[in-house]
Amino acid sequence: MGPGEDIGDNAFSQARRALLFGGVAGALAAGKAAAQSPAHAPAPAAGAEPLRTVNRNGFETILIPTYSDDIMRVTNLHEFEDIGKTKVSQLAYDYIRAGAADDLTLKANREAFGDYWIRRRIMTDCSRVDCSIELFGQKYEHPVMLGPVGLRRLMHPDGDRLTALAAHQSKAILVGARIPVIKELAKQGTAPVWWASSLGYANQAQAEEWVARNTEAGASALCISMDYPYTGARDLPSRHHWESQWSEKPEYNTPDGPVTFQAGMIFPYFPAMRWEWLSWVRNASKLPLIVKGITNGDDAIKAVKAGADAISVSNHGGRTLDGAISTLHALPEVVDAVGSKVPVIMDGGVRRGGDVLKATALGATAVIIGRPYLWALASFGQEGVQRCIEVLQGETRIALGLSGAGTFDKVDRSLIRPAWKARTA
Repeated sequence: MGPGEDIGDNAFSQARRALLFGGVAGALAAGKAAAQSPAHAPAPAAGAEPLRTVNRNGFETILIPTYSDDIMRVTNLHEFEDIGKTKVSQLAYDYIRAGAADDLTLKANREAFGDYWIRRRIMTDCSRVDCSIELFGQKYEHPVMLGPVGLRRLMHPDGDRLTALAAHQSKAILVGARIPVIKELAKQGTAPVWWASSLGYANQAQAEEWVARNTEAGASALCISMDYPYTGARDLPSRHHWESQWSEKPEYNTPDGPVTFQAGMIFPYFPAMRWEWLSWVRNASKLPLIVKGITNGDDAIKAVKAGADAISVSNHGGRTLDGAISTLHALPEVVDAVGSKVPVIMDGGVRRGGDVLKATALGATAVIIGRPYLWALASFGQEGVQRCIEVLQGETRIALGLSGAGTFDKVDRSLIRPAWKARTA
């Protein structure tokens, strides 16, 4: 979501936190009242495994975990934003919500899912619905991953740790993690499966040091976003003269000193990134290497030749180049380019289980979410993130069952078609 990786604790002093949260931390101590459940089965306890029951005909009912009444009133991922915006400052909300320029790409990411219809199949045996996937030889219970964002602490003072705990509890891969937090949780046996994340480094020595540091900390893969050579033109942060790091002063802190962020200013992050960069990382590690930020087949082929073990189709959440292609529309070209050589992941606009099904039909192995879990984090802390993951997983299970597929190995492009749209002129 932009710069902010490995921000020191001094960036979030008590004064900054007070300015940001206005005492919201205390509002997160919600009770654990159980929501209503079908009479034939008790509701699972908060944070527990999904509860599976079998009726007299041998078919499963699967209930996802329940939380406090306030959390359970959220019925879908869209609704977290309305609650989350009330828990943080307007400046913080504007920063996370912001897309680039006129939000064309931000909106296109979401609208692209309406450009496909599901061609459901009937009279198929989908009595056992399974939304598990396999990635790099490991099986995961669902395809929902939490994306790399630089400022989870912008949504909650303890956002990095709570997000990691939620990922562990809900069995979601966490992309991008603060190493001190991960090491602490690993000692307690509560660290999630996580991938290191980077926007790049200036030279080979820095790249190799990044690899060594994250490998030692227990990363299971290395994810490199190649689509952030410069900060994007975002109206809301520009209006506030503020970018990714929160302080008492609206400035963008850089290695060369603070910079006041303003409209029309081009600020370099790593504009000299090249394919050689991947060889530095590839030669320094045997961990799977994921290249994130690809939206065309030519770049996908180059990435695989340079050593990528997976491609992540992403336009940085519509926050960099406005007018760039939506990720769902870019997905088929990338999948066709790499064929079966490497898995393809995608992010951008995923909000519903049907979205996950459509992305999978177009060739994605897994999906990454960003803003939804940030709003959930702001709304309810760890349990909000868990609820966000579990609702999307549950909707994905429903979509698999209702489509007639039942499992992802039966999902391909024959399951969807482009939407027919009436002429307007």
